[in-house]
Amino acid sequence: MLQQNLDQGEAEAIALWLEQPSEALLLDEKKARQVARRMNLPILGTLGLLIWAKRQGVIVNLQEQLDALQTAAKFRWSQQVYNEALRQVRELQ
Repeated sequence: MLQQNLDQGEAEAIALWLEQPSEALLLDEKKARQVARRMNLPILGTLGLLIWAKRQGVIVNLQEQLDALQTAAKFRWSQQVYNEALRQVRELQ
């Protein structure tokens, strides 16, 4: 059923989580996140993971990481989402 609605990678990630649950399921693709929400699975995206990493001291500067992802990996966030992430870790007032 998952493979009918999602790309193979997202379908396999959800199936693996169902077999071996963990704290959260890492998903970025919108459609996969919608499916996971309907299944009441705990999801976390790349942005949420980076915010967590900053708060834990794993990374020093969130803005540098976000900019690198936008440049190198072509990640896209709205300016509002970008600014809110920086506010959450006190890199933007």
